[in-house]
Amino acid sequence: MLVRDLIAAMDRWDKAGIWAFSSSTLSLLFPEDSRTMLKALARHQQAGLIERIARGLYVNPRARSLPQNLLSALVPFMRPWDFSYLSLESALSEAGWISQIPSRLTLMTTGRSQTFKTPYGTLEFVHTSQTPDKLRDEMVFDSRRELYVATPSRALRDLKRVGRNLDLVMNMEYVNATSNSN
Repeated sequence: MLVRDLIAAMDRWDKAGIWAFSSSTLSLLFPEDSRTMLKALARHQQAGLIERIARGLYVNPRARSLPQNLLSALVPFMRPWDFSYLSLESALSEAGWISQIPSRLTLMTTGRSQTFKTPYGTLEFVHTSQTPDKLRDEMVFDSRRELYVATPSRALRDLKRVGRNLDLVMNMEYVNATSNSN
């Protein structure tokens, strides 16, 4: 995969609003053997043409179509087959129930728990067995980020369910009331 060919492909994708891509997508465009492809990707990453986000996932850092909130926009790429929603400390912080801003984006997911450290920040996925239809009334769709966000009460229940620290939660009356009702 030559530099000029990669740049031309990424520029075409950028015009179409595509700023992230997988190594399997690249292998369709550049049919080389896998070892050659991996070496080329490492070389292009080292040169700053692409950024590796996770295994097999890359971002075009030159793309004009990059979303404003890149970390949130990575969620569907990291978990394409699972349902995920912003919750736990992230949702509670946004709602003003935690005074500190979390150092990572925390999400509940129907997939497995996993943490991804990316050049744009950390994504933490925590497994839940809750199905989207059961959570419908406890989430709001954020169209700006194209991501579901838990209501503060749902995020607090998620926080309790997964055994996270409740010390930072400022709305302790609500915490105590929900603890007594369980």
